Amino acid sequence: MSNPLVSIARVILPAALVYVAYTYLGPAAGVGLLIALALVYLYLNRSIIYQNRAGKKYQKGDFEGVLADLKTAVSSAPKNPKVRGTYAFFLVKMGYTEDAAVEIDKAIECAVTEADKKSLLVTKSLVLWKQRKIDEAIKELEELLITYENTNVYATLGFLYIEKGDYNKALEFNLKARDFNSSSTIILDNLGYTYFLLGDYDNALETYKDVIKNKPNFPEAFYNYARVLEKKGDLEKALYMVRYSLTLRFWNTSTVKKEEVEAYLAELEAKEKAIELEKKENQDTKEPIDNI
Repeated sequence: MSNPLVSIARVILPAALVYVAYTYLGPAAGVGLLIALALVYLYLNRSIIYQNRAGKKYQKGDFEGVLADLKTAVSSAPKNPKVRGTYAFFLVKMGYTEDAAVEIDKAIECAVTEADKKSLLVTKSLVLWKQRKIDEAIKELEELLITYENTNVYATLGFLYIEKGDYNKALEFNLKARDFNSSSTIILDNLGYTYFLLGDYDNALETYKDVIKNKPNFPEAFYNYARVLEKKGDLEKALYMVRYSLTLRFWNTSTVKKEEVEAYLAELEAKEKAIELEKKENQDTKEPIDNI
């Protein structure tokens, strides 16, 4: 039976049962059956309910609560690869790398379709990266990209080349990634940061202008842009960008730690004070001459 027919049957059959019970057995029987069917529906769909709860907690910033609800969702549907894959992804984001490794392997084992398996392999590569197995992570995505051209694959593999330190390879790949999706803020950030690392600050600056236009929501974009701006001599704007980056959430999968950004901010602020002090000293030196 096709999926549309199954969906229709799931609606019509219970409705028919309630109608028959109500008509031939009376209102009480009809209402009783309706309540029973509702309870069965809630039981069968409890995994979805917990996922929805997790989504609401995420919006409120209750990330440990998200993990708890996703864990319960997995317990409710242990063979569902998507649910377990979501749980694994959030585990690695939160820093529970070894737990994520166990869950993502189970999710891949449960995947029935190639499409499900391929999307899970992106999370697998993140886990490998956090386990310091960057070569394995890169190999996984290079093989995946042959049959699965996808923005997440391009974005993840692009930053892995940077993490590996292969900047020329990263530049070649991230240019290709931009051709695939020129509005992805992660892909554009990868490209802009590659230009920065190669010392091409002009192209880095132009790329980060595009990044900001697309409204990124991760701290690396603003931190990396600040570094480019500093190199271009725009200290004021660099300070603004690095301060803004610190208002955003840092995850275990962030490519820069919050402490690094805070240290960079302190460095820029010290530089700003030194410039202001130098200006003041120059003014004080000139003042007696101006008064003669």
